[in-house]
Amino acid sequence: MTGTRRHRLMITAPGEVAITAEPLPRPGPGQVLAWSVVSGISHGTELAWYRGQAAALHLGWDPEARVYRDGTPGRSYPVDPGYETVARIEETGSGVTAVCPGQLVCLDKPHADLHLVTEAEAKRGLLPDDTEPERAVFIPLARVALGGIHDAAISVGDVVMVTGLGVVGLLAAQIAKLAGAGVVIGVDRYPQRLEAARRLGIHPIAGEPGTDVADAAGAPTRPHGVDVAIEASGSYRLLHQAIRSVRPGGRVVTVASYHGDQRGLSLGHEYHRNKITLISSMTVNGCPQRGYPAWDLDRLNVVARELILDTKLASAELITHRIPLTSAGTAYELIDSRPEDTIKVVLTYAV
Repeated sequence: MTGTRRHRLMITAPGEVAITAEPLPRPGPGQVLAWSVVSGISHGTELAWYRGQAAALHLGWDPEARVYRDGTPGRSYPVDPGYETVARIEETGSGVTAVCPGQLVCLDKPHADLHLVTEAEAKRGLLPDDTEPERAVFIPLARVALGGIHDAAISVGDVVMVTGLGVVGLLAAQIAKLAGAGVVIGVDRYPQRLEAARRLGIHPIAGEPGTDVADAAGAPTRPHGVDVAIEASGSYRLLHQAIRSVRPGGRVVTVASYHGDQRGLSLGHEYHRNKITLISSMTVNGCPQRGYPAWDLDRLNVVARELILDTKLASAELITHRIPLTSAGTAYELIDSRPEDTIKVVLTYAV
């Protein structure tokens, strides 16, 4: 069977990106070949690979004990990043009946122009015919945000603060409103993201270094204060500000990944004195949802998909840059050096 060639994005070393070409067979029995339309860059996770800060580059993961250990790192360069891909089915192998050429699918696959997947994978990611690909690319991060809101256990009327108004933060803030939050506050240092929050009905607070976020949040939270904070920045400084901002007995839920050596977090201050509950939210990597078995990964994915496709959440409107796969290095450099100019950067693919 004659194959084709796939072009794939690889991070080959810190700060270095390459597009590689490799042969890819045509679909065999039970397989599906799909051509990417758009893929989203996960600004937090992928930048950690790009900067050489990802934990797996320095430590080995023990899956039985579920701890990182010194020794042989779990991953090494080159790394193929990405998990937010929307693709169109090009060809199906023999015996495939659940999907057909021309249909759109959402795939948990790295950045590449072609993907060879099983019929089950394609069926699981099948999208309605009228789906906007740039909207569907937000489904995976909507699941991350949704998991965080579930872990936050928001009650109707709660005051909720979201620190870090990238995509996950802006999605979480919107879902918090759907969950019944009375007031939602958004904290970020970048004006473009604060303006996006304001347009979505989220009270914006500029969180530049040196700002006392707890004081700034005082007026819109009186008389009870912040009940729940969702930390989506990946910054220890903003995590500390989130802890300082919630009321005694309040909750702080982290949906961000934290990388590299950072300063700014002190657990000997308000965290200790105010009896704050700190919750790590994780929807993948072998961690069952706290609501399991009633809520599992499949159910979170279904609800996140409905929220995005039913346009209950602003999503495609958050895209600030569309960059061809062939210029992917420019995309990572932009996110790394000029984050203030970005909210969501996506890669596009030639048809």
